[in-house]
Amino acid sequence: MFRIEVDNINSKTESLYVYGDRSILTELEQHNVFINHSCRQGYCGSCILQLLFGDVIHQDSFIPLSKGEILACRAIPVTNIKIGSRD
Repeated sequence: MFRIEVDNINSKTESLYVYGDRSILTELEQHNVFINHSCRQGYCGSCILQLLFGDVIHQDSFIPLSKGEILACRAIPVTNIKIGSRD
């Protein structure tokens, strides 16, 4: 089990506990933390978040990401992580 620390995303700061078998986007939704998203396939980039610490496995994505950025729809945590909004 892993911890996802949500750092002020849509005015929410909390810790979520997950098994690491689903995307970060899915886990956030299951815990009522909602972020922008559209395609869920790594094409649109609307679900980009900052990975503040920890490691994720990124499934295929089709847009370039800057250092520290992840696509919530394509990233699965493999350690405890802390995420924040892109802004």
